[in-house]
Amino acid sequence: MLPEPSKADVEPSPPRIQCAEVWGGNHTVHTPVALPGLRGMLFSRGCTGGRGGDLHYLSMCGSGLLSRVCIADVVGHGDEVAGVGREIHALLRRHTNWPDHRRMLRHLNRSLVERGLKALTTAAVLTYYPPSQRLSFSYAGHPPGWYYSTESRAWCRLTNDRSSDKDDDGPITDCPLAVVPDAEFSRAKLRPNLGDRLLLITDGVLEAMDSENRHFGAERVARLLVDHRDSEMEEIADALLGSLTEHVGSDDFWHDDLSFLLLEFTPAPPGPALWHVVRNRVLRPLGLASAPNG
Repeated sequence: MLPEPSKADVEPSPPRIQCAEVWGGNHTVHTPVALPGLRGMLFSRGCTGGRGGDLHYLSMCGSGLLSRVCIADVVGHGDEVAGVGREIHALLRRHTNWPDHRRMLRHLNRSLVERGLKALTTAAVLTYYPPSQRLSFSYAGHPPGWYYSTESRAWCRLTNDRSSDKDDDGPITDCPLAVVPDAEFSRAKLRPNLGDRLLLITDGVLEAMDSENRHFGAERVARLLVDHRDSEMEEIADALLGSLTEHVGSDDFWHDDLSFLLLEFTPAPPGPALWHVVRNRVLRPLGLASAPNG
């Protein structure tokens, strides 16, 4: 049996995230989350029961409109993970108002290259602008997520149809972080409908092993999502966690750190986008507006 995580290792439920704020880390967490235009469930636990090599971050821009999430899996542990976590947090904060997250990924990659392969990290980054219902996403060597369309009532893999291979004329694209300094990262875009959903995971979900060393695998994830197509978000998250626990035979996920983030697209904050910009960037700093959503 693994030890229960200490209070210092368990991350508190996220507060109502404020404008230009970045929340997250590598703590154990199992909590509802909310951002402009998004709501969902986040689960993360290290294989030792406390802090692990999986990182999760949620952020909101200074106008209270642009939402960004990042899920990352660091090969190292301890100080190395803490160092990578600080780099991601600082860069997310620096680029919180920047709509194209690829710039953040390039800066992060160059920074981690200096640490060497001991900082090898995969990451998935999503940026969502609810006033126009525009989603963009990128992967750095990370397993693609799953996407549910309310229009087709079907789940599919959320791929960006790009390769991490190097062609004769271009740089390596979409590879894990800390491999090569000049890596580039592609970005795919789509326009979700309200009620559409997506699921991001780390390798720990796919590689969870039963007593016969069989992996949980992508097919089990896909079947579970189909079986719970009409379920509420909390029910899907509970079903996935329950299925993983049943497969492993314990809720002590000893094989690897394990994280998943399930999100649903919700209406944009009410009111014109310009009002949110004025309220949060002009009036709020002057103490002239109360802005609980940013």
